[in-house]
Amino acid sequence: MAKKSGSASLFVRAAKLVVSLIVAIALLIFRLAKWLALSAFALLKSLASAIFHSAKAAVKTASSPKPTPKQMTQVEAIEGSLAAFDNFLYYSKSTVGLILGGRGTGKSALGMRLLENWAAAGRKVYALGFDASSLPSYINVVQDVSKAANGSAVLVDEGGILFSSRDAMSKGNKLLSELLFIARHKDLSLVFITQNSATLEVNTIRQADYLLLKKPSLLQSSFERGKIKDIYAQAAKRFSQLEQKVGKPLTYVYSDAFHGFASAPLPTFWSEEASKAFRNKTV
Repeated sequence: MAKKSGSASLFVRAAKLVVSLIVAIALLIFRLAKWLALSAFALLKSLASAIFHSAKAAVKTASSPKPTPKQMTQVEAIEGSLAAFDNFLYYSKSTVGLILGGRGTGKSALGMRLLENWAAAGRKVYALGFDASSLPSYINVVQDVSKAANGSAVLVDEGGILFSSRDAMSKGNKLLSELLFIARHKDLSLVFITQNSATLEVNTIRQADYLLLKKPSLLQSSFERGKIKDIYAQAAKRFSQLEQKVGKPLTYVYSDAFHGFASAPLPTFWSEEASKAFRNKTV
């Protein structure tokens, strides 16, 4: 009788062990299946997102306008020729330029026109401090100018980087100074848009090859840095007279190749939407 009881007890323990083993295997299978399902879902989600963004980029590229070169028109020459300046601007390996002017005078549109001309000439172009949704696909929007390829042209909005004449040792100032220093070696053409030269480091102004000045406000002229203030003073009287005569906003070009007034066409991709997007900026 005791022998039968012992056998029964052994059988019960074995049965419990088998059940526990089956439960453990079932749990393992369940967890493995759950992990596989979640992994598959994540993979499919990632794949779907990649396909969506690729399709979106393809649609944007297909619908995006191609760069069309349109040069500025000479209105009044003080010295040199606009053709000589264009040749210097678009065919030099590396240049540094400043676009200055009052709020809403068309600085961004002028900068984008330069980028479009560079792109039409086969050069890679980049923009820092702009909204990519307002720009055609051939303009690469970056957050760091050092990401720009060698030999490219870069348009930098004052609001897109941190630099100030009052804090020359800030991270933004150090980065800007370094970029200006290596620009010649990387064959970069850099264009900076600012509302007032007082916000730029003296080092930046010293390295500029040319200035493109839009019509200044009265207060702006008063607070410009010394040399630029003098240049503005020379051009101020003619701005209103010539703009009234030609019926469109003008740009005063100051460079070794040309001093004088010119009219710049808008970028071909310019629209009311793009204009509003740039108008909401600080420059």
